Amino acid sequence: MKKLLCCLLLLPALGFAQINKLLSGYVYVMAHDGSIGGGLTGNVELFNAIGIGPGVEVTSFEGRTLMPVFADLKVKHRFKYIEPYINGQFGYNVYSVDRTENVPLSTGGGQQSITYNQSGKFFYGAGAGVAWHFNTMGVFISYVYRGYKYRSPKSIAEDGQSVNFGTRSVNANVFTLGVVF
Repeated sequence: MKKLLCCLLLLPALGFAQINKLLSGYVYVMAHDGSIGGGLTGNVELFNAIGIGPGVEVTSFEGRTLMPVFADLKVKHRFKYIEPYINGQFGYNVYSVDRTENVPLSTGGGQQSITYNQSGKFFYGAGAGVAWHFNTMGVFISYVYRGYKYRSPKSIAEDGQSVNFGTRSVNANVFTLGVVF
């Protein structure tokens, strides 16, 4: 699966498709709610107005590595060298962390530490950007507002009591600056 994803992301580098602009690639640095990261997105051009393809990023969340893998959809219109677009993203965030939380004891009024695993679930995002093209390459800047879902165990039984966790939702602002080819 990883090899297939890498092959799909490298498709924009192929010559024939690049000459006819059937494929576009976006390589970028990003600010992800205060964390710095980077990413790569490949888009197949449809009807000269829609770009769709896979993307992958590496960033962090709460000091741990976060790797979103997603489908990217761009609706755009080119005015000579400038190309504004709106985009949507949907995918899975690769994230797994063992967390320790203190929970109150049912007797005695003290606290007890409980360790559990929190992992990534899905995410979605919507945003806008603009690209400036110079011959075969260009630069772009964009903003995406994302919603992430994380899963934890529904409940953990410790010392005769049950601790419930549920799903955690987090929203993030993502600013990107990069090269389009």
